Amino acid sequence: MSGRLSRLREDLRQRRHHRAFRIAPLPPWDEPSREELERLLASVAESAATAGTAAPDTAVQPPPAEDSLDAKALADAATNLWRAQRRLTRQGEAASSRSRQTGRYLRSCREALDDAGLLVQEHEGDAFHTGRSLEALTFEEDPSLTAETVLETIRPTIYLHGRRIQMGQVIVGCPPAPEPATAPEPEPEPVSDPAPAPAPEPEDAVPAPTVPAPAVAPVPAPAPARETPSSSDHERTDHA
Repeated sequence: MSGRLSRLREDLRQRRHHRAFRIAPLPPWDEPSREELERLLASVAESAATAGTAAPDTAVQPPPAEDSLDAKALADAATNLWRAQRRLTRQGEAASSRSRQTGRYLRSCREALDDAGLLVQEHEGDAFHTGRSLEALTFEEDPSLTAETVLETIRPTIYLHGRRIQMGQVIVGCPPAPEPATAPEPEPEPVSDPAPAPAPEPEDAVPAPTVPAPAVAPVPAPAPARETPSSSDHERTDHA
């Protein structure tokens, strides 16, 4: 009866809003889901009670080989508890009264595990680098990031008395890769006139080829003039 009244009150609260803004009711948990949750909570409570009642001197001794199976089972139970708690937390205000009651019970179990030395660690928002003991399932580019950061925890890291018994699995966001810079095109070089050849030094000057002068024909010498005997010469001849 109380469940029907709570659902009726939730339906009336949704009707005060416009149809486009109403939140659809969550499907009720079926019987197998409730049985699985109860079995999980019982397993976690039993593991926490076993860890809390352990003798103090046994923690100093090295754990035997079969204890690894117990640690793995405890890690699996704590992981399932963590996932169930996250599922209820994501419902927010839309969760029913029964879901909120289950969430409070899960929170109490989580606190009991913390007191028993079992620490469940989430990694959302943590910085990621290759040296961390985390398993990155995938990398997603996010323009709002400047460094590699954990976006979501898929499986938490679990410590038992300070010793890690389960490595976390995460999704890592990374800034987008910078675009390759394009090299600027080279500017065309200006075309310049060829430089004139340097003039040779005087001692290195090449002598110009000598052109032979044209041959001049010899001019014949004038014939000697014959002396014409004068009248005086005739007179001397006759006188003789």
